Amino acid sequence: MNKAVSVYFISALTAGGLMINAANASAELATSSSVDTTAIAQKESINDSVSSSLQTRLSNMKQFRAEFAQTVVDAQQNVVHEAQGTLTMTRPNKLRWETTFPDETLLVADGDAVWNVDTFVEQVTVLSQDNAIKDNPIVLLTSTDEATWSKFSISQMNNGVPTNTSASDINNDTVMQSYQITPKEEGGQIVTLTLSFNQDNELASLNMLDAQQQVSTLVFNNIETRFPIPADTFSVDIPDSFIVDDQR
Repeated sequence: MNKAVSVYFISALTAGGLMINAANASAELATSSSVDTTAIAQKESINDSVSSSLQTRLSNMKQFRAEFAQTVVDAQQNVVHEAQGTLTMTRPNKLRWETTFPDETLLVADGDAVWNVDTFVEQVTVLSQDNAIKDNPIVLLTSTDEATWSKFSISQMNNGVPTNTSASDINNDTVMQSYQITPKEEGGQIVTLTLSFNQDNELASLNMLDAQQQVSTLVFNNIETRFPIPADTFSVDIPDSFIVDDQR
């Protein structure tokens, strides 16, 4: 993130006034530095409070299963992709993404590896889970690792607009409570991730802005947060005819 830096130039009008102006400049810079430090500390405190609020919501969501409708629009607001399917998650670090329309695809994160199954071309791509989701805010959905959470800035949203919410206001319930997550390191594929929760504290929608300025929106329905998990939910049965591209 580019930071705007204010630079002040002090000009001495007289030789006799040079030391006075220099002293004033030093005082001004010291005051400015103090204000900046205070502002940064306040911002970090708010971010920590918001982060804790989101962590609490997600930690209470130890299981999640829902049908989803996905819409992807480009920078010109043209719809470039639509899909439907099912998302299943458990904490920590397990996820199953299955599309049923327009094509059948399967992505499974088992805690160690990510398995991307493309039934159309009969191929399975396997990636290290740590590398596949490095610096991707989607990792926070199932992560309990503090070091991972520290890589992201999190702000609270009111109707989609970021607010400088004080710590005392963090837990106030609204009809739709949203959080915007931004990687602290630039250059990743995902620029921001926005999670919105309904009145029952269920994850109701997910919005991602990527580096190409495309926006992917997932709206969830038939949400379940307590259900039996079959043993094979986060495993992949690969047919003998499929090609396996193991990139771990």
